[in-house]
Amino acid sequence: MIDHVTVEFRRRFDPSRHWSAPLFGGFLYWLVFLLALEPDNVLRASQAGYVLPLGLETIRITGAAILGAAVTPLLTWLTRRVPLVGGSHFWQRAAIHLICNTCLALLLIVVSCFLVAWGFERQLAPSLAEVHSQLAANWTLLVFALCAFTTIAHLIRFIRRPDGVNTAVATNAAVEETAPAERISIKTGGRLRFVEQASIDWLETHGNYLALHAGPSKQLVRRTLTDFETALDMNRFVRIHRRMIVAIDRIEEMKPLANGDAMLRLRDGRELRMSRSYRDEVVRRWSGG
Repeated sequence: MIDHVTVEFRRRFDPSRHWSAPLFGGFLYWLVFLLALEPDNVLRASQAGYVLPLGLETIRITGAAILGAAVTPLLTWLTRRVPLVGGSHFWQRAAIHLICNTCLALLLIVVSCFLVAWGFERQLAPSLAEVHSQLAANWTLLVFALCAFTTIAHLIRFIRRPDGVNTAVATNAAVEETAPAERISIKTGGRLRFVEQASIDWLETHGNYLALHAGPSKQLVRRTLTDFETALDMNRFVRIHRRMIVAIDRIEEMKPLANGDAMLRLRDGRELRMSRSYRDEVVRRWSGG
C-alpha cells in the first residue's frame, strides 16, 4: 500500500517530470532567438563606434536565455489548458494567449532591468527612464518571441496528436491512463486504506459522510457521492437515486411501485428504493441492453 501511494505521489508531483523538458526546450529556444539577433546588435554597436565585449555579451545572452526559460513551463501549461487547435472560440483563446504573452513580456523586461541594476550598476532599482527605454525598445519584439514560442508549442502538440498507425497505441495509452483502478483508496479514522471495487455492494450519502456497504460491514468515508463516483468503474455500478449507487451484479429483483419508483432487492436480501428518474437507465444496464 505504501509503495502504491509513493508511486502515485511521484507520478503527480515529480517536478522533473513536468518542468525539466519545458525548461530545457525554452532555454534552447531563447538562446537561438537571441543569437539570431546578435549580428544586428554588433552592427549597430559598430556603427556607433563601440565594440561589444565578448565576455559581457556571453553573460547577457546566457542570462536572458535563462530568464526566458523560466516562463516556458507557464507557457507550456497554458498551451495545454487553452489549446488553439480543435474546438470552438478560437479567437477568444487566441486573445487569452496574447494577453498573457503581453503581460509576461512586461514582467520579463522589468525583471531584467532589476537584474542589470543589481549585477552591473550596483543599484537597488533601475530608473524609470531605463525601464521605459527598455519597454520602448524591446516590448513588441519580446511579445512576438513569446507568441512564436506559443505557436511552436501548439504545433508540437498538434503533431503529437494520435492519427494513422499511432491511433491504436494512443487509444490504449489513454484507456490505461483513465481506466479506474481495481482498488480505491479511502481514509477512515485518519488512516489510509484500500477497498476492492468488487467487494462493494452499494453506497449512500450519510449526512456529511458516504456510507460504503460491503457485505455485512459499513464504512463511513468523508467524501461526497459525486466525488467518489469518479473513482468507481461505472461499468460495474449504476446510480439508482441521487443519494445511492448500487453494484449492478448485486441486484436480484426489481419490483415496480405505483408512483413510478421501484424497489430493488439485492442478493443479500436488502431492499433499496429506486427513483423513477433513474429507472430506465437501471433497467437497461441490469437487463444488459
